[in-house]
Formats: sequence, C-alpha cells, structure tokens
Amino acid sequence: MTNLYPGLGRGPIDHKASSVINIIANESLDMGAAVALVAQPATELLPRVDAADAQGEESYGIVVGGDVDGIFGTGADSTDDTTRAANAAGQGVVVVTQGRCLAKIDGTITLGAALTVSATGGLEAATTGDYIIAKALQAAADGDIAAVDVGRGGIF
Repeated sequence: MTNLYPGLGRGPIDHKASSVINIIANESLDMGAAVALVAQPATELLPRVDAADAQGEESYGIVVGGDVDGIFGTGADSTDDTTRAANAAGQGVVVVTQGRCLAKIDGTITLGAALTVSATGGLEAATTGDYIIAKALQAAADGDIAAVDVGRGGIF
C-alpha cells in the first residue's frame, strides 16, 4: 500500500470545493472507505452510514475522519484501530459527499477513470451498470490510497 498523496492526514483535499458532513457510523469504518446510507434506529433521527461493500453499489461518500481518526491505511482490520475512522456503531465520522479526497483503491485504475465501490469497500474502475461515486485524480495500483473527485455520477 502506498499513499499517493502523503501530505494529507484527514479531511478533504480542498475545503473550498468540497461538501463534507458529520454523520453517524453504523459499524466500524476504515479511513478512505466508501459508505452508503442506512436506516437509523427508531430512537434517533440522525442519518447513519455503513461500509459500501457490494460491487457497483450506490454510495453516499468517502470517510475522511471520525472519532477514532486513524490514518489512511490498507483497510485491513487493525487490532489497535490505526486505520479506522470509527470503531463502533454510534460514533461520528466525517464524510466527503462531493469534492476531492483520499480513498482506498482496489485493483488498478488509470487517471480520469470512473470509479465505483468494490466488494471490499474501496474504489475500483467502473464497468457498465455500476454506480459512479468518483473520478480518479491519479493512476493507482491495488491497495493504494489515491486522490479522487467524489461526484456521485449515476449509472455508468
């Protein structure tokens, strides 16, 4: 795993051109993971997100920070929470819904590629029928952390 934008620790790449929200995690979430909205518990009105982990699934944004506030890592489960934004349901996470940020990449992508959610919660090159969440701002290899432009572009 290589972080192709090592100068950024958390948050969007450009605050002026990004939409960033605070939202509630419904489970443990890794930094740089794609997330999807889920139904909130009957006892609250706040929106919640789970990891988007179905290939081509419609997603809401990319996690760039949170209560645990780890580093952008490989996405592998860490016993010490070093790569997690949140380590339990009910914790807060910061999600980029539009604009530039870092994301975990699965597979090889090219500069400008349309990206969709992979089966492991990262982003991969989209194929026909996939839901587009972002555009690649860098070429990257499997497991890299790379800059993307989140735009929720609809069906590819």
